[in-house]
Amino acid sequence: MEIIKKLLREKLFYVVLVIIFLINSAMNINKSQNADLLNDYYHPTSMVRDTTNGIEVEEGYAKNRRDSIINYALRLKGVPYRYAAKGPSAFDCSGFTCYVFKNFNISLPASSQLQSEFGEEIDTNEVRKGDILIFKSPSKGVNRVGHVGIAISNNNGKISFIHSSTSRGVVIDSLSHRHYNARYMGARRVLHDD
Repeated sequence: MEIIKKLLREKLFYVVLVIIFLINSAMNINKSQNADLLNDYYHPTSMVRDTTNGIEVEEGYAKNRRDSIINYALRLKGVPYRYAAKGPSAFDCSGFTCYVFKNFNISLPASSQLQSEFGEEIDTNEVRKGDILIFKSPSKGVNRVGHVGIAISNNNGKISFIHSSTSRGVVIDSLSHRHYNARYMGARRVLHDD
């Protein structure tokens, strides 16, 4: 009787081993035949339209920290503006930048004025995604910092940025737009990782 039990256990072990091998083989075949579908599932990409420039900005798989920050910011597009709001259901401009960077363990000062002094000052031609753009207040006659945004691209000097606009909430705009170009004061680099 012991011999029969032993044979059944050994055969059962081999049967289970063969079943595991067959399942693994089938999964590998399926994985290789559907690699593009799996890649799209695990690393989705979509295009977000920059309505000011009529260009599309890729959203999705992040290659580095800057990409991750921009992808996160793009997901907040459409969130409404509210004075002094720090998110996530509404933002003012500095609340938006603080919220985005905080999610990547980067603490920015709470106000646009203080953000304009944070990090390293850079020339406009050096702007990269993830840099902070500084703007004058939109109030006439006021010549101090009053607005900030996050650069999302710099294509041969055509800089797009995402920010919380008082009238439109979180949106993408172009630095070349006359409203923002006239108020632009400079840029700050707060990321030094790439």
